[in-house]
Amino acid sequence: MIIREIDLFDGASEELENELVKIMESESYNPGDAIIKEGDLADNFYVLQTGALNVKVAGARQKTQVAVRPGEAVGWSSLAGRETYTASVECAEPSRVMKINKDKLYQILRLHSAFGLLFYKRLAGLVGERLIRCHQELIKLEEELD
Repeated sequence: MIIREIDLFDGASEELENELVKIMESESYNPGDAIIKEGDLADNFYVLQTGALNVKVAGARQKTQVAVRPGEAVGWSSLAGRETYTASVECAEPSRVMKINKDKLYQILRLHSAFGLLFYKRLAGLVGERLIRCHQELIKLEEELD
């Protein structure tokens, strides 16, 4: 079951897994297809099943590959209280993702509040990891310019 492959949902009960599966939608994309466009309403959260995704922030010259293995997530702006996405996400290769509506997920996590707390703690860790990767990329670019 895909739920068990997603680090954010690790340790979910069988009941919770069943509820999550009901709100997930599988979507397939081709290389170059946009999954998320910066500035669009942040309604969904996506978990990569297969393929690879690139993230690009407006004004940036280079795309940074951020979702490289099954279970990694994009679109977490939708879960962090943002009204719009802060970056664009496109497929680097044929990819399949699970789309999860933020409102439906929030309702489930409210009913399973102990797990919801764990979920958001893990999400904060994910955001922190992305910030570290971005910082490392900036350092590399700076070194290349010197």
